[in-house]
Amino acid sequence: MLRPMVATTAVTAALLLLAGCGGNDKKSDSGSGTNGSGSTSSPTPSAPSIPSFDPPKAFTAAAAFPVPKVQTREIYDEAKVGMVGPVALIGHYDGLIGNNIADPSKSWTVKSTTTDTTTVSGVTAPVGVKLDGKDVAIVAYAEADKGNGTQKPQGLVLIQWIDVDSGQKVAEISAPVSTVDGTGPTAAGTPNLTSLQFDPDNGQVAVAGNANGRVTVFADPKMQKATVIPGVSAAAVHGGVVAAVKASNNQSTADGTVVLADGASGKITKQIPLKQVALSAIAGGAKHAYFYGTVYKESSTGTDEVGSLFSVDLASGAVVKSAPGLSARDSGGYGCVWDQATSIVCRENQPTGPQEILGFDDTTGKKVWGWNSLSGERVVPEVTAALHGVVYVQTEKQAVLLDAKTGQDLPSPTPSATPNETSPSTGGTPSDSGSPTAGDTPSDSGTPSPSDGSTPGGSDMSQYNGTPESPDAVSPYGGVYTQFPTSNGLDVETVAVYLKPTA
Repeated sequence: MLRPMVATTAVTAALLLLAGCGGNDKKSDSGSGTNGSGSTSSPTPSAPSIPSFDPPKAFTAAAAFPVPKVQTREIYDEAKVGMVGPVALIGHYDGLIGNNIADPSKSWTVKSTTTDTTTVSGVTAPVGVKLDGKDVAIVAYAEADKGNGTQKPQGLVLIQWIDVDSGQKVAEISAPVSTVDGTGPTAAGTPNLTSLQFDPDNGQVAVAGNANGRVTVFADPKMQKATVIPGVSAAAVHGGVVAAVKASNNQSTADGTVVLADGASGKITKQIPLKQVALSAIAGGAKHAYFYGTVYKESSTGTDEVGSLFSVDLASGAVVKSAPGLSARDSGGYGCVWDQATSIVCRENQPTGPQEILGFDDTTGKKVWGWNSLSGERVVPEVTAALHGVVYVQTEKQAVLLDAKTGQDLPSPTPSATPNETSPSTGGTPSDSGSPTAGDTPSDSGTPSPSDGSTPGGSDMSQYNGTPESPDAVSPYGGVYTQFPTSNGLDVETVAVYLKPTA
């Protein structure tokens, strides 16, 4: 039996469009000569350009940014990293740090909130889009506001769009999603974010989470509006259409259903019953949303759990069903990446036991390649990122590139002598002095915590362990990943390693 259609609630969210520096925007307190009003006067010469490849297929480690431990948090706050344009991003509950690789003097910090009554308990990994020709990072925070006066405490989802070149907020939307009962950073009703889906064409997002039940927040930076769609978890957003899961995940009820909704109004336009006992959203592309479901079937040996993968066309609602190579009992679900072109690549989540990797053609929604550790001679790597036809994966021994359309290994290219740079340079790529180093910032600045409002610190290559790994995020200007710090003497949580592209 299907659950009734979910009621929708449109929320006109508070939005700030910031043309200049103001409020909580901490752009460039670095003494670089650029100030909050956007002044470009600076005594320092222009920084050298960095190579650009779309997509990059070879890297060299060029900078290491120590990430201080955040001492003020009552709950675990793990740093999230991203790469948008030439800026390596590090996010905590307190805010987002941008380290501009081409020009370290333009590094910045943008706070999550400056309200004393608000506590942040979650943050998504930053992602990147192009808006009006600018590289823009998107990040979402889960917040609980204790309230002012007689207002009840609220659970909020805060979404920021940040111009990574200037460190200025392009837009900020705060959407109330629940009433919070009790105290503390994890009081009942406090939002718990599960994913951020985005449309690279227009910067629209669909943030999925739990706040007294499933909830999805659709937000549009151009329309200056957020819409709350209760009872569903988003899998994809494109062209204003949100695809999401509606299911009780009750073992006695096969009610797993996919819904399509108009993001701006929150109205459910189509319900597609997949009749799964458990159904979860795993990925979104430009054409399809992807889901993993399980049902129970009687057999001669008892009751078997059967897993299936589904893709749903965002325009028509047409469904393609695929059989995974592993049985449901061997699978912990699937984590997926989209290459922002035509491919979705998924990897089985179970930390132990059999493993599997799969590739989908987003144009058709069909599975086109895959293998698992129980069949064949190939190891199943960890999938870390994907961009424009290339999948970045990590094996036990090394970082590897895969063709997103076929799953085949890509050969390691020879570094180009004439990379695509924004301005000519005699060396083809910047010299060692062109990469951010500890000497690029004042020696007394150190690497401050995002919570102190200070300017982010510079690179410290002594913290790099010497073994490059597959990037967690990629742009044409390089990649970034995290590693354990090499020195126990510093109060450092992790080290964000920037990889310069060489081919």
